[in-house]
Amino acid sequence: MLEAQSVDRQHNQLRYYLPVSPLAKEIHLSTCKTIGIGGGNGSSKTDSALAELVIRATGQIPLSLRDEYPRSKLRGPIAARVVCESLTTTLVPIILKKLQWYAWQGVDRPGGLRGHYGWIPKSCLIKGDWQKSWDDRRRILRLLYRNPDKPERIEGESLIQFMSYDQDPSDFASGDFHFILHDEPPRYDIWRENRARVMRVDGTLMLAMTWPDDPSIPVDWIFDEIYEKAQSGDKDVQWLTLYTTDNPNLNQNAVGERAKQMSVSERQARIYGAPIRLGNRVHPTFTDQLRYWCFGCKEMAVRDESGTCSLCHNRVVAFTHVEPVKVEPTHPVVMLLDPHPRKAHCLSWVQIDPNDDWHTVHELESAEGPAELWQQVQDIETTYGWNQVTRLMDPNMGKSPSDTTRETTWQDAFAQVGLVCDLADDGEAGRKGVDNMLAVDEQLERPRWTIDPRCKTTIYQMRRYLWSDYKRAAERDQKQTPKDKHSDFPTLYKYLANSQPTFRCLKMVGQVYKRPVRHESGYRSMAHA
Repeated sequence: MLEAQSVDRQHNQLRYYLPVSPLAKEIHLSTCKTIGIGGGNGSSKTDSALAELVIRATGQIPLSLRDEYPRSKLRGPIAARVVCESLTTTLVPIILKKLQWYAWQGVDRPGGLRGHYGWIPKSCLIKGDWQKSWDDRRRILRLLYRNPDKPERIEGESLIQFMSYDQDPSDFASGDFHFILHDEPPRYDIWRENRARVMRVDGTLMLAMTWPDDPSIPVDWIFDEIYEKAQSGDKDVQWLTLYTTDNPNLNQNAVGERAKQMSVSERQARIYGAPIRLGNRVHPTFTDQLRYWCFGCKEMAVRDESGTCSLCHNRVVAFTHVEPVKVEPTHPVVMLLDPHPRKAHCLSWVQIDPNDDWHTVHELESAEGPAELWQQVQDIETTYGWNQVTRLMDPNMGKSPSDTTRETTWQDAFAQVGLVCDLADDGEAGRKGVDNMLAVDEQLERPRWTIDPRCKTTIYQMRRYLWSDYKRAAERDQKQTPKDKHSDFPTLYKYLANSQPTFRCLKMVGQVYKRPVRHESGYRSMAHA
């Protein structure tokens, strides 16, 4: 987000605003060639993207980023392109206003704390005059590129071309650009043409958008080509999500009032910037980002300016399900195994603490055979120092044949090499049990399930585990079933919930129990395994 600073009108220079959100700051520190910025309405996604454009086009780095901004991104005067939804309803009243140094944008009166002036310093306009820099007929803005360390030295002119999505894709098929910014979702044919425009000069593509809550709007290609690639670890693609509730330039009380009128899925998209395709998650409470929980609504909440729930005005607490887990070798552990004949086996180790809370410590994906997998399991458990491990296996795959003879099941195959597992309970009630562990406990003020950040596949799949879409309206009364995609690790935790693990019972597994046995001479203890 952006915190308002002052404007030095006497020297005609804009003091850049301070990015106070770590995610907003990452936009300016990123060196990826494709950057997606998702966000709720009013989350400052467009402002953050335009600020990045101005830095590259003028060479002037905000004071708050002076020591951290990658100088490799400053290549001198550049050619840039901004594509918006409409030249009439978006460009002049919205986009250009955010750039003009004298135009105030915000809730407060000009110069107040909640708002900001335009991003382009007056000193970077041609003769300090907007009219001399802006060509309305060609929709091109000329800016002076000043040396980042010696602003008095002008090194040339940057050109920014403005276009809209209602233009024909062939209009985009010319020129080379160092930076192209898309405001809101473009059509794929326009994105494809712009991608070719940055190719020869090693330029950057940036997209700033709110995911539409209308499933009919075609944004699947954005999800697949940008969002998913970034989530899967593609080093050339980055996706950042900004929350409306984190923008200090807004009246958060008003945001909360509007949030009351939204459905849960609409709130996720318009406030928290979540893709609509993730609106039907099996476990919607799961989050790897900082969110707020209301004990009155018993769900994730939008926090107002007084720090309470915007819906019921009860107390809220911040929470996340992903944070470092401290390994306790003396705590019992449940190992969960989902074997596969044609892809990697999935394993997860969950530590159970004295409060019966879950802590996912380690995960493993391995395509090795039973003997090799058993060796990997022993190495992992020895490293952590665990000496009390209970093992559960997917009952469906566990009972299925592990070879072509159909005589040996996966459970038998693993048991023969020493990896002995019980078959888990596959009941549907386990999903409700998982949701209960994800909810924030009112006494502890935190969720009862924590996942260590190193368990990347678990986190990835929990965020993308979805219910199957209905094919026909008549199917809406039928029981929902989850999709198979991204189901491996989430299903393991359904098995864990069905087993209802407790610290005390797991600690007693395998112990030698003693009870008194009466003899004629009196009592003595008899051991029973």
